[in-house]
Amino acid sequence: MSAPRISYYAHHMGSGHLRHARRILDSGLFELQVASTGERNENLLPARANYVSLPPDVSASSMAQPVTGGYLHYAPAGTHIVERFATLNQAWQWFGPDVVMVDVSVEVALFAKLSGYRVALRRMPGTRTDPAHALAYDIADALFAYYPEQLEDPLHLQKYGHKSHYLAVPEPQLKAAAQETTSTLLTSGFSQRPTVVVQTSLGASIGQAAIIRAARATPQWTWHVLGSVHDDGGQLPENLQLHAVVPDPEAWMAKATVVITSAGHNAVVAAAASGRPALIIAEQRPFNEQHCFAQMLHQATGCMVEDSWDSPVDWNATLERTAVSDGSLLSTALFITQAEFASRLERLTAQLMGSEQRC
Repeated sequence: MSAPRISYYAHHMGSGHLRHARRILDSGLFELQVASTGERNENLLPARANYVSLPPDVSASSMAQPVTGGYLHYAPAGTHIVERFATLNQAWQWFGPDVVMVDVSVEVALFAKLSGYRVALRRMPGTRTDPAHALAYDIADALFAYYPEQLEDPLHLQKYGHKSHYLAVPEPQLKAAAQETTSTLLTSGFSQRPTVVVQTSLGASIGQAAIIRAARATPQWTWHVLGSVHDDGGQLPENLQLHAVVPDPEAWMAKATVVITSAGHNAVVAAAASGRPALIIAEQRPFNEQHCFAQMLHQATGCMVEDSWDSPVDWNATLERTAVSDGSLLSTALFITQAEFASRLERLTAQLMGSEQRC
């Protein structure tokens, strides 16, 4: 009996969408096709991956957000869009997926449904009661989320619980390369002073000036910032270093006294995997995504959160409280075994493949 075929659409913003596709690929249970914008990210998808490179959905002549009347989020006209969806449809025709998993796009979910495929759409945190999300949730055959059901909004469960699947996240494996880097950091990047490792999202909304204020307020702490920040002025104090994007943030976080992370899903997962006490500070995102996720986690686990980098914070007291908090709170809430993750994926696809398709 052949393995189920999944075509996975991965949104191009950030790296988390492709990381989720990689976890499905690594389960070894499915024939997987991955479609996303641009060339494959070699660090996230191996050479064996069946990858479809889609033309960008923006062009040099049409960068403005088109008006769609509220029922779609992004639906411009132009040959670049024609080519993008033609490429995607041809890839589906060639591959013949049993299920199209959409992570995440209202328009792609609707296109797949109208093309005759079973559609599973990713459910993400945030205020997603707008007409476009409601349309996508209604037409999807299933919804899936990478967090446990215990974190879900009760109102969502009331309306869509019958079609929602909560995959959570398989327990990560610490790479040997990260372990080797950690040994190097013991002698180079870290001192005997308490250390903060800040992890930002790729599309960072954190200003450099806010981090400078925090570091200056805590001269007894050493600060390392991983990821992007926007330079809005200010000279770095001696206890603050900006490292930009690093290849192995896990190794840095594993040695931190305190980890400060954005509330992006992939960022929280990385912080949880470190096992270190964590403080979550949400960044601005559409649909209030990160603020909602931070509050979901705080209510479920009691983990430390702050509203914003720009909010008044007693940084000394906050870091001291975080440092003595339980470093396993996030991992306990988010992670399941590799075997359970695979089992949940199998149940999702089996349910869809056993259902009748309706026009």
